[in-house]
Amino acid sequence: MSTPGEQNTKADSPGDGVKFTVVVTTYNYAHLLPDALRALAAQTVTDFELLIVDDGSTDNTEEIVKQSCPQFQDCHYLKKVNGGAADARNHGVERANGTHVAILDADDIWSPRYLETIRKSFESRPQTEIVFCDGVRVMGDGQVIRPVFPAGLPRLDGPINSVESLFSVCDNFLPSGMVFLKSLYDRIGAFDTRFSHGDDVDWVIRAAVAGADCLRIDQKLFLHRFHGSNLTRDPIAFLETWLTIYKERLRANRLGPECEHRARSFARDYDLRLLGICSPSEGRSLLARSIDALGGDFVLRCAYLSTYLGSSYALRPLKWGKRLIRKRHAVTQRVDLTAPPEMIFQSL
Repeated sequence: MSTPGEQNTKADSPGDGVKFTVVVTTYNYAHLLPDALRALAAQTVTDFELLIVDDGSTDNTEEIVKQSCPQFQDCHYLKKVNGGAADARNHGVERANGTHVAILDADDIWSPRYLETIRKSFESRPQTEIVFCDGVRVMGDGQVIRPVFPAGLPRLDGPINSVESLFSVCDNFLPSGMVFLKSLYDRIGAFDTRFSHGDDVDWVIRAAVAGADCLRIDQKLFLHRFHGSNLTRDPIAFLETWLTIYKERLRANRLGPECEHRARSFARDYDLRLLGICSPSEGRSLLARSIDALGGDFVLRCAYLSTYLGSSYALRPLKWGKRLIRKRHAVTQRVDLTAPPEMIFQSL
């Protein structure tokens, strides 16, 4: 393992204008990290810097990394005190020597052609500052859930100048399907460490509002795995983040009053969905914080009063029924997550 900042003496490649730094963030994912690293080792583009940021793991992550690093031309292991996902991302990005930074969460898996496809996108459209790509959500056992991008998204190939485009991005992207210029990070600033969830959404919204040039490619180039310890599976924490995003980023910006209206609607709908998984007291607490952040909301005030009548419990059968209907009509497909990466993506 080498040290970040060492002189790189390897020969230049045809894609000299794009030098990737891949930042893998991990926390106690030693059981999942080997799959992510196996997919990285299978990349058709090999001239990338790899920074593995260990956010204070207490499992055998370091052992896994030491075994895997010899597979890569330029691999660095960065262990730090636990500080959360945003802090881990910042730790890696700020030490990146590449012109373009690709984030890979340790529980996700890239297609072997991920970096090749992203590089071609940047080279064919040099003004691009962020590329988003599609992926597939899967369960830990390989059961396919759905694509990351829903059908019918508006085209995205330039600065985001409409509310529809902004929300189509922030509602659907995932960090493992995002690559951005290091210079954009320097301009926009770091991922916000106040947020335990949703720091990536906040960063993308900041970039979009600042006029970053964005490109979406609809190829399915990564797998996002759902499992018991996903950091993204805390909807209550994400609501707290969203209320701060609303107050600081969306209440007044260059996209106009429609943006604030859409952000309020998102918060309202999110609150109402959460009532189905909360106790009445938890629901009242969430609703009170949302009402305060939004400066009052008639629908949420009515929902707040309804929690005293047991609305939280009444919504649970409806939520369970909806899940059963989805499960009954779902088309089951599975991928073998232990197969070689190229075989996994050929089966999708």
